[in-house]
Amino acid sequence: MIKDHNGRNRAARERLGALIERVGERDVVLDDGWTAAGVLAHLAFWDRLATARLERHLREGEPPVFAADALTDLTNAAGMRQWQETSPRVAGAQAHDAAAEIDRLIETLPTEKLEGLKALGRPFLIDRSQHRKEHLDQIERALR
Repeated sequence: MIKDHNGRNRAARERLGALIERVGERDVVLDDGWTAAGVLAHLAFWDRLATARLERHLREGEPPVFAADALTDLTNAAGMRQWQETSPRVAGAQAHDAAAEIDRLIETLPTEKLEGLKALGRPFLIDRSQHRKEHLDQIERALR
């Protein structure tokens, strides 16, 4: 098991890249009505949101704001149609680019900022791997 968040993020991003290649342009439908492309676009959105949160935190010094679970569900519901209409190749590129961007930002966080974020008790702010793993597992199940 990889112990540091940067290593987990990197491993998840590498897994993401390999899975994007496996999906290619196939219209893979998951068991919950989502498509692989929709899930990849979803990952891109949430990694980009994480980037925006951290950049604002670095710029303004205020702790990152958190959406309530209900707002997260509404955001996913609102974005689903657009995400699902994105081609697998485009969604994959967006997901990989967004993952690389947030991972680079997290890797370069000053120690005091990193420790402050850890103290918030919101591990997803710096460990993006769990969210990726959840959805990459979904896609892999559909590919079997």
